[in-house]
Amino acid sequence: MRPVMRHNVGVITLQSPNGDVKTSVYPECGARIGSLSAFGDELLIPGNTHDDPLTWGCYPMVPYAGRVRGAILEFAGEKYPLRQNMPPHSIHGTVFDRTWRTLDVTSNSALLEIELGDNWPFIGRVQHHVQVTNHSLELQLTVFAVDPMPVQVGWHPWFIKPHATSLNFGAMYERDSSGIATSRRVAQPKTSVDDCLCDPEEPLTIDIGSIHVALTSDCSHWVMYDLPSHATCIEPQSGPPNGVNDDPFILQANTSFTKKFTIEVQKIT
Repeated sequence: MRPVMRHNVGVITLQSPNGDVKTSVYPECGARIGSLSAFGDELLIPGNTHDDPLTWGCYPMVPYAGRVRGAILEFAGEKYPLRQNMPPHSIHGTVFDRTWRTLDVTSNSALLEIELGDNWPFIGRVQHHVQVTNHSLELQLTVFAVDPMPVQVGWHPWFIKPHATSLNFGAMYERDSSGIATSRRVAQPKTSVDDCLCDPEEPLTIDIGSIHVALTSDCSHWVMYDLPSHATCIEPQSGPPNGVNDDPFILQANTSFTKKFTIEVQKIT
C-alpha cells in the first residue's frame, strides 16, 4: 500500500502480510503500541486515553529513560529543572503522554513524530517507526538534535505476566537508597524487582500463553520491572536511569541518534 500523509489520526491498526501479527498504535497516547497480538493472543497490558500513561502498552521513552534524580538535568555546567512526574524525580522522558503527528501509514507500518517539547531545555524532535512483519514487531526511535544535548531513548513494554522466562544478564547496576541505579556493577539477582541490567544473553525470551516471545535491541541496558502481579516490564534503554547525568551520550547539533527494538513471536506447539 502506498504511504500517505496523515496528521493527528485516531488509533492506527497494522497487520503483518500473513495476518498472524497485529498491532495498534496510539498517536494521542505517546505513539505507544496499545495492543500487540500474535496468532490471536494479546501480549500487552491494554489501556486507553483515560488510564495512567505510565502503566500500559509499550511506549517510547525520550529524551531520557527511567528516573532522573531530583528532576534535575546537569549539562555543560548548568542545571535544568525537569517536570516531577514521579516526585521528587522525573521519569521516562517528555513524549510518552503527548499527541504525536502521524506522518506515514501503510498496511503494516507507521511513522510518527513529535518535538521534545517545553519540558526539555533543548530543541529537537523524535520519530517513532513501527513495522509489523510476519513474525515480529520492529520499532525504531530516531532523535534529531537542533541544540547539542544529552540523550537517551528506550521503550517501556508492559507484557502480560509470562509463565516462563529466560532473562539472563552479565551484570546489574546496584541501586541506591532512592531506588536509582548507581554505577557499581553487581551480579544479577535471582529475582529482579526494578533493576537495571546489562550484557544480556540475547535473545531474551518470555512465554505468554501459547506464544514464545524473543526480545532483541541494540540498546546497551535493560530495566526489568517485575513487581506487579499482572505484568512484567522488560525495557531496552540506551543508558541507565539517571544516565543523562551520570554517563551522558552527547548528541551534537544537527545530528541524529537511532536505536531499535524487535519483539519476535512464535507459536508454541
